[in-house]
Amino acid sequence: MKVSAIMHRSVITVTEDVLLKEAGRLIFTLGIAGLPVVRGKKLVGIVTEADMLSKMHPTIQEVIEDYAHATDFESMAKNMRSLLENPVSKIMNQGVISVSSDTPLMKAHSLMLVNGFSRLPIVNNKNELVGIISQGDIFRTILKEEIPKIEKERYAGFISKYYDQMVNWDTRFEYECPAIFNLFEGEKVKNILDLGAWTGEHTIGLVKKSKYSVLGLDHNPIMIKISNDKKKNLPKEIRKRINFCLTDFTNIRSLTKEKFDAIICMGNSLPYLPLGPDSLFREVSKVIADKAVVVIQILNFKKVLMSKNRLLSFNIHQEAIGRESRKQLSIEFFDHKNEDVLLHNTVIFDNDGINWIYEGITSIEIYNVKKQDLEQALRKSGFKEVSFYGNIGEYQGAYGEFSFEAPFKPSESDWLNVVAKR
Repeated sequence: MKVSAIMHRSVITVTEDVLLKEAGRLIFTLGIAGLPVVRGKKLVGIVTEADMLSKMHPTIQEVIEDYAHATDFESMAKNMRSLLENPVSKIMNQGVISVSSDTPLMKAHSLMLVNGFSRLPIVNNKNELVGIISQGDIFRTILKEEIPKIEKERYAGFISKYYDQMVNWDTRFEYECPAIFNLFEGEKVKNILDLGAWTGEHTIGLVKKSKYSVLGLDHNPIMIKISNDKKKNLPKEIRKRINFCLTDFTNIRSLTKEKFDAIICMGNSLPYLPLGPDSLFREVSKVIADKAVVVIQILNFKKVLMSKNRLLSFNIHQEAIGRESRKQLSIEFFDHKNEDVLLHNTVIFDNDGINWIYEGITSIEIYNVKKQDLEQALRKSGFKEVSFYGNIGEYQGAYGEFSFEAPFKPSESDWLNVVAKR
């Protein structure tokens, strides 16, 4: 494999006249080791965190030879601030090691290891910067079969920490429960199967506010552990009506002998489940009663992708760390992988009290579930009556007023609500 297959073509660079304090800010906030320096398109140098620190601090030999002055920290701090007002050209390394886009990937990796580089510029035959590659890029490529699993675990870790903080559960239940309970009352529902329990909050809240028994399913061990930990702290009367099970959804029949009167999949859980709608509802049909009802709530992906320019959410969360707290910013957006699959990207920044510091990005694949996909899958599974409704509401927020009356409008509705009956 050549470096061109995985290199980043959009490279953050600086010019020779940029001040070191600006270069330092970029290095710090982006969490990178250094920046290519360009003159026009030509690569003329590189400035790294190590270069800046070496110029700011005295060497060990200087400390040994002149300890008194070397430990004059006030003077050192003044010298550091003075250095930062200089242009990048003052300290940049002009002897840049670079490779071409057709360089074998492992040769580029060897160059990085030998020279202690974390990133390597890619240039064309005119010495123009055309890309950059990092050790992390190579590592991900080598482990590409494992990366989707790793990314799902990272996303699950993020959700497990922040999901309950992001959702106003009291308001959400006020919006959702009346319509759902009215529907279930008419269908004489007694027990419910919840697909995609996540942190268990929705499952538990549903039981607390009703007479129903609920089995919550999820494919992520972290979510099931969180849900069961919450269950332990509930009153006995509530606990006996709730169960949580870990499953990959391929053999739901093996988990329970019950036949469920209702199936729910709320809060956009459906696209994150490991099975697509056809396979999922084929499995679900094996554990439902003859006159079961299904309620599904998913995002109107078309609106997010088109009118919202792929942006799903922009949220600042408060994280408790011992007696202190810190802010964390998450930005979520979608990319198209293909017609049937989306990439859900989550970018994380931490705040140190002054600056926002880039912590990383996780990207997981989800199903691009459409209205016609759901209708087809449900009808194949024996649901003769399939109805669609819509509502306005913020993602991971209050979701807006939930009803089975307002029609679904593809260009206006934030949510697609589905009711299916056998």
